Amino acid sequence: MATATAGESWLSREPLQPNPPLRPPAGKLIDRQKEMIEAALAESKGRVSGRSGAAAKLGIPSSTLESKIKALKIKKNRFKPD
Repeated sequence: MATATAGESWLSREPLQPNPPLRPPAGKLIDRQKEMIEAALAESKGRVSGRSGAAAKLGIPSSTLESKIKALKIKKNRFKPD
């Protein structure tokens, strides 16, 4: 039966470093998503649906945007003109 051996060059004396995260923490993603939605709402003057609505600007269905607005507790009325 053969025995496998490893030379000293294979054994690292340095502790292994953890891999850096592949994506930013969830909080940063949520903050960025909220910023993008608010910017689209401001640009569309609070309108969610339609060709000039925020959903079209973001490239997502208006129902999805409405769900995100609710989940992120965004007050879309503040973007509507008086």
